[in-house]
Amino acid sequence: MNREWTAKTLPPELADTSQWRVVDDEALGDTDRMRFLKYRSAIEAYIRTGKLTAVSEELGLPRNCIIRQLNRCVTLANDGKPYGWTALITGQRIGSYERKANLPVGRHEAGGGRAGAFLAFMLANPAIKQKIDALIFKRSASGVVHEARISLKNIHAAFVANCEQAGITGRQYPLNSKTRARRSVERYVSAVLQSESEEACRARFGAVARSHLNVGGGRQSSQMAFAPYDVVGIDPHKIDCIGSVRITGPKGPQRVGIERLWIVPVVDDYSRAILGYSVGIRTECSAGTIEQSIISAMSAWQPRTLKVPTMVYAPGAGLPSGRFPTLIGRAWAAMMVDNAAVHYSRAIAERARRRLGCAVNYGPVGHWEHRAALERVMRTLEAYGFQRLPSTMGSGPLDPSKDDPVRKAVGLGIDWEVLLDVIDVVIANYNTTPNEALGNRSPLSLLHDYVEAESLDFLPRRLPPPVATVAELGITIETKIVRGKLQEGRRPYVEIDRVRYTSAILSSCFGLLGKKLRVHIRESNMCSVTAYHESGEVLGILHAQGAWGQTVHTREMRKQINALRDSGDLVVGYQDNPIVALLQYLGSKAHKDAEEKPMKISRNATKLARAAEASGLPVVPQAASATVQTAATPPILTVVPIVTPPPATSTLSTLVKPPQWKTVIR
Repeated sequence: MNREWTAKTLPPELADTSQWRVVDDEALGDTDRMRFLKYRSAIEAYIRTGKLTAVSEELGLPRNCIIRQLNRCVTLANDGKPYGWTALITGQRIGSYERKANLPVGRHEAGGGRAGAFLAFMLANPAIKQKIDALIFKRSASGVVHEARISLKNIHAAFVANCEQAGITGRQYPLNSKTRARRSVERYVSAVLQSESEEACRARFGAVARSHLNVGGGRQSSQMAFAPYDVVGIDPHKIDCIGSVRITGPKGPQRVGIERLWIVPVVDDYSRAILGYSVGIRTECSAGTIEQSIISAMSAWQPRTLKVPTMVYAPGAGLPSGRFPTLIGRAWAAMMVDNAAVHYSRAIAERARRRLGCAVNYGPVGHWEHRAALERVMRTLEAYGFQRLPSTMGSGPLDPSKDDPVRKAVGLGIDWEVLLDVIDVVIANYNTTPNEALGNRSPLSLLHDYVEAESLDFLPRRLPPPVATVAELGITIETKIVRGKLQEGRRPYVEIDRVRYTSAILSSCFGLLGKKLRVHIRESNMCSVTAYHESGEVLGILHAQGAWGQTVHTREMRKQINALRDSGDLVVGYQDNPIVALLQYLGSKAHKDAEEKPMKISRNATKLARAAEASGLPVVPQAASATVQTAATPPILTVVPIVTPPPATSTLSTLVKPPQWKTVIR
């Protein structure tokens, strides 16, 4: 205490005892309680009357003791507020101990006389203190690379080395002690970590642990959602389990592990319901996968035809659009996403925002707690669904449930299609599971009350019909020029990614040659597109010509096929279906990966599963009569399409590179 206060000199902000920290005196012992009440009465009377002598005589307390206890009460704590009545508790320490005596000198002096010596030494040697703090907090410095998490033993070793570099001898503190202040260094590190919790947590335990400090701080956050469909959260997550794809090789069918699937849920912030989701079978999540999750949330949900007989939907399970038809096509007011690069794509930041008419909230960088409801839902799905599968990756590297997941997925035949069934069942069952945050009601039960009540608090918006300038979700608008030539007998068409599109109407409109059309392209199904005149008038649906219009395929698959054809790795004959040829090519690559690195995840197998899922073509063994194998020929895989009419059978030309011809000038 730097200054001694009296009742007359006490500032008004400190003299208001109603603002002091209170004490539950009933928790004190009888002796301590009587002392506490006596001093509290004395201080209150002294501040109120200013008559120290009269108060001292009435209560039988020395004048100097009353003044000393008053000054303890008005001493400011670390939070800037006075200690208040807590300073009267017996044994309560006010402030930190400050050593007044000199530091101990002499070799290995006996115990005693060292109280406050370490803090006094650190204050007297700020350069050493700065270096030790830099190790604790991993503060950057020129030419210094910190350990991932330095141990207390190494911090003490660095402390001793810094002392020796500063010229501290063996007869000076702290090097004259038996352990060279090892226990003092450990206590100092603990005290520093507690006083600088946020920076220390990041340095010692990582950014994820540091981000958890943003919640549970005792501050009430502002409420954004007051009813369902006010705010939704969207965030891609990798599920914690491995699947496999079944291919055919020279020795029969074989399974190859694929990469973990991406799941993109759309979670309502108020009801905790999962409105829709999409699954990405790919290395990195794409904007198209996120866009498909939004489409799923606004489309009618239908249960899947499950491949595992023992896997069932719970009674009443499903997505809101499947249980309440009035919610089909309804949009929300705000959409919360993180700052991942994929969320800044044009598909999300422009097309989805304009079509839905909602606000997009990216939130501050590194603050997942702004989407706490979404993160909690995903944690629940992982704990009660995906992490229970034999091929789980576990919740972390030390999770004992993780036991060679790739081998389990391959050995047990955990197919990627089975994982899609598991995802749908887990999400549908979650929506009908009681939630403690909702008063032990399920998300669907809460939504049912809002839908049936028809309250004005619940007003999900219905989207207007799409127009030429603002397309439906999942649609890309491009301007194409009508090509063709009457003199050569080439009817009008437009070209998209090296494939011609036309229709009965367009092929007869030679007056449109050279004109521009606005083409709406659904990149998840490139078999057909919708064309509009520049004036906005609809022209109609244009179909892809040849085999491209027979099998469903994505724009990504078409570009992949074109790239493989340009490089000579894939040859598609006139009678061949390019989608089937792509699956055969990826199957041969996946088989090669399995031979070179058995029981390892194959990226080519992941691409094969993605292509099969997008096209709806199941991968099955080829009939023996149609199989032609040689030692130099890769294994052939046949995909039976479920389209009408079926595409022509692929030949060996789809897997054999063409010869490279060149002219030699002599």
